[in-house]
Amino acid sequence: MSILAKGVRRAKARNQAGLDLLARSQLMLIPGRNMATLAQARPMDGGSAAADLVRLACAGVLAELVDATVEEGRPEPRVYDILAEASARLARAESDPRLALALAAFALAVAGGYQPDLHSCMGCGDALANQDGEFLPSLGGVVQGDCMGRAAALPCQAATLRVLRRMAVADEATVVRLRWTPALRDELEAILIAHLEHHLDRPMRAARVLAEAR
Repeated sequence: MSILAKGVRRAKARNQAGLDLLARSQLMLIPGRNMATLAQARPMDGGSAAADLVRLACAGVLAELVDATVEEGRPEPRVYDILAEASARLARAESDPRLALALAAFALAVAGGYQPDLHSCMGCGDALANQDGEFLPSLGGVVQGDCMGRAAALPCQAATLRVLRRMAVADEATVVRLRWTPALRDELEAILIAHLEHHLDRPMRAARVLAEAR
C-alpha cells in the first residue's frame, strides 16, 4: 500500500528508524481521501537490517524484488514471512548478509513461480551430472557438456549446483553450515540475481551497489 510519510527524510525524523529498509514496524495511519498519512512508525525488532553498506545493499535488492513482484493492495503472507526472516538474519551482526540475500532471493523465486530447473540440462534435456556447467537466465536453468558455450551464460560450478539444489528442497540448515568461499558466494549471487532480473524484466539497481561494496 502507498503511504504519505511527511518529513521522514530529515536527519532526526522521529519515525525514521521504523521506516528503515526491511524494518518490521507497527504503523499508525491517518486515513485520507486517496492515501493514508503516517502518524507513527514503531520498530518491532531491535536491530537494523541496514547496519552497514553491504547489509543495506542486500536489503535494497530484496526491497526491489518485492516491489517488482507484489501488487499494491494484495496481501502476500509468504512474501512477508520471507522478508521477516531475511530482515532478522541481516540484523544479526554475526550473520553473513549475502547468504541471507541468497536464501531470501531463492525463496522469492519459488514463491513467484519461477524456480530455476536444477535437474535437467536446458540444452538437451539430459539429467544434470555432478560437474561444472553454465547457468542460462533466458532458459531458467543449467546446461552442461556440449550444450555449454552459449551467449549470456554464467559459470555454475558443481558446488554451486549442489547449493542451489539444497535451497530448492528448503534445506537451509545444511546451506548455512557450508564453507562459503568468496568464489562460491559470488557465483551463487550472480546466478540468482540474473535469474530474477530476467524473469522480472528489470535490473536490480541495488545489486550494482552490492557488487561495488563487496
